[in-house]
Amino acid sequence: MALVLVLLGGWVFQRLQPPKSARAAADDFVLTDVTVIEPTLSRGAAATLRVVNGRIQRGTDRIDGAMKLPDLSHTYVLPGLVDMHAHLPPDTPLKLSGYYSLLFLAHGVTTIRDAGDPDGTAVPAARKGIEDHEFPGPRIFSCGPFVAGAEPRRWANTEIVEKPEDAERIASALVEAGHSCIKVYEDLSVEKIVALKAAGERHGLQVMGHVPSQLSFEEALVPDVQHFFGVPQAESLKRDHVLNRIADWQDVDDARLELIVQTTLEHGIINTPTLVSSHRLMLYRDYEAAKSDPAVVLLPRIFSDVVWNPVSGIPYWREIDGFLPSIEDAFRKKLDLAGQLHQAGATLQLGTDTQQPFVVPGASLHEEMMLFMQAGIPLEEVWAMATWKQGQTLMPDLGRLTDGAPADLLVFREDPTQSPEALGTLVAVVAQGKLYFSDEIERTVERYRAHFREGLVDEISLPIARRKVKQSVLRDY
Repeated sequence: MALVLVLLGGWVFQRLQPPKSARAAADDFVLTDVTVIEPTLSRGAAATLRVVNGRIQRGTDRIDGAMKLPDLSHTYVLPGLVDMHAHLPPDTPLKLSGYYSLLFLAHGVTTIRDAGDPDGTAVPAARKGIEDHEFPGPRIFSCGPFVAGAEPRRWANTEIVEKPEDAERIASALVEAGHSCIKVYEDLSVEKIVALKAAGERHGLQVMGHVPSQLSFEEALVPDVQHFFGVPQAESLKRDHVLNRIADWQDVDDARLELIVQTTLEHGIINTPTLVSSHRLMLYRDYEAAKSDPAVVLLPRIFSDVVWNPVSGIPYWREIDGFLPSIEDAFRKKLDLAGQLHQAGATLQLGTDTQQPFVVPGASLHEEMMLFMQAGIPLEEVWAMATWKQGQTLMPDLGRLTDGAPADLLVFREDPTQSPEALGTLVAVVAQGKLYFSDEIERTVERYRAHFREGLVDEISLPIARRKVKQSVLRDY
């Protein structure tokens, strides 16, 4: 009997293993007769571009020995996209790290900034899988644990700043663990935020995150504000809850928006509004239809059927129906604010907040780009923001297509800076110097989708997810 159980356990384990992922077609290759576009910077036709040792080489005199890719001639080469607010999935038996990584690449996202690892397993699992060549994936820059000012911890992986002097210890530990930013979160005082900013500057760490719910935008002065938190005055929030922070914009008027723009300019604040995370919440108007959304169906059913369920899902989404009118009203104001900030010359970044309801890796960044256009930002400028402008804040020359720059780039049949529809003509992705053809990535995505639809996977994962959600204590985010 013991042997039977061992064999059965091994069979179940094998059935749960994800499919083999896409493999690189080349890592030393040359593209000839292509149009190389650095959005808003330069555009060169009939160009030659070589990738070797993970770096770009420009010119025509260094192509001997490289793989020639004539099928990619007469295409448009652009920098890879950067998602400045992503969340990788925890390391679970479903092994979603590889699939999330693949979805990012399938949509041309070659760099992400992980804006907080809720349990401490997500970033290590993804990095190890990519480094060990188990699956391809984007460059990952990470914040690591959330940094909050008091108990109780809203996420397990949270560092508490009990006093401003703790900031130095936390920043030092983040650098030691290989992180590149500090994710400031809730319950922080102005004094603690000031200490974290100073420690971040000493250790070369970006400081980004939430304006704590008890503070205003202009009080907190977080260097890189996420989700436009802090725009509504603290006293206008009906309670300290994620839905209220998203929806309670009823007191935000023209004067308040003008003050936010002025404060942003005076203090050099960056805003990462994650417009798509608010926009996608409106899909709850027809939850059953939302489950069939073309992007949503890319993910396993544990998300649409269980985690995001407005009746039995994670507690903080169970009240969503009553908030939808105010979420829609707030969203219009957020679009207006994004447009005003751009017109004033402030820095905006594109991020998505993946793992929020109906926000799907990769696809959501495309939607964020469209929403930036809806806010009045020209398409090529959106491309500049989503590539080299964001990339160079993370790594020298990241997002550039100059000689010696990191080789993260996209190959399109049509020019995506001229038409949003051209995003659908992606034919190849180069991530960290390795070239993947889009059709191979798409075939691998389909293998993953079939794997998640497989009966045993559903039978095991859905009940476990329901039990975990039932035990969840996440009520206010």
